[in-house]
Amino acid sequence: MATLLQSINQLIDNITVTDRQEENIKQSLSNIEGHLKDKENNLSVERTFTNGSYERDTIIRPLNDIDIFAVLKFDDWKDANGNLPKPQSVLARIKDYLNDLNDYKGKVKQDRPCVTIELSDKNFDILPSFELPGGGYRIPNYNLSDWTYSYPEQLTNDLKSTDEICKGKLKPTIKAIKYWNRENGKLIPSYHIEEVAINIFKSLRFTNYEESIRLWFNNTEYHLLSQKLYSNDDYNAVLKKIKRDRDKLNDAKKKYDESKEGEAKQIWKEVFGKEFPIVDVEEAKSYSKALSEGNLKIGASGALSTSVGSSIAASKGFFNGVSQE
Repeated sequence: MATLLQSINQLIDNITVTDRQEENIKQSLSNIEGHLKDKENNLSVERTFTNGSYERDTIIRPLNDIDIFAVLKFDDWKDANGNLPKPQSVLARIKDYLNDLNDYKGKVKQDRPCVTIELSDKNFDILPSFELPGGGYRIPNYNLSDWTYSYPEQLTNDLKSTDEICKGKLKPTIKAIKYWNRENGKLIPSYHIEEVAINIFKSLRFTNYEESIRLWFNNTEYHLLSQKLYSNDDYNAVLKKIKRDRDKLNDAKKKYDESKEGEAKQIWKEVFGKEFPIVDVEEAKSYSKALSEGNLKIGASGALSTSVGSSIAASKGFFNGVSQE
């Protein structure tokens, strides 16, 4: 049977972008950025760059929220008094332009504070921005009432350096947390999951993903900022879910230390859902064959085996959704 640590590794593999998906993203990005930088579109896009989960290699599948910063020329957008227009008018112009293109007609919507292109297998979020002289960017605030400040490169650099301290295991840890967040209503903004992880693992060390994920749940309540969430209700709701699953993962660790690995895996399955594997395909086939021959056994902890434990009555058909054939 796959161990708990192997199952966690498989969970991360299951949600990680494949090489084929990566190539497909690059092709779509090239097409979108080419349209945005077209000098005939009157948008005055000086340059574009990717940011967010995709740029920082913490994106998970199914794919969405691939962020593109469209850096606009300030002088072409300011009024006679040197003021920028309201974000809504900028977003509307970008949306209308993209929606008029044959490639994206009917696939463009405004999803504050950005314009989203919804393709069949992935979404791209285009964020209008104006570069600041001293570094950083002005971007639309969530209410679209004005422009706020963003420093995306700083988060990218902080994550890179902290991931290096963690020997390349922080980004996969973040992917697992982002998957959990998606399965629980996506209450925490993706970037804030990364900020919390950076704050935790600048000082804490871990040896495997079971430990790093559990540490995130045990420490997040001290780093989660209510003002970074969409509402105070969201903050309270996600804190409740974090504490709930923190207790479950701590219980799983206790069972794991007591050699009740099967029970520990079941708890992880409860927390992470469908992408967390209890058995792998080949193992399932082996168990299915053993079940049909009357050779499958179950241990005191609930773990299945072909050699140790109480015999299970022979049965034909499927085991764990895998045919014996």
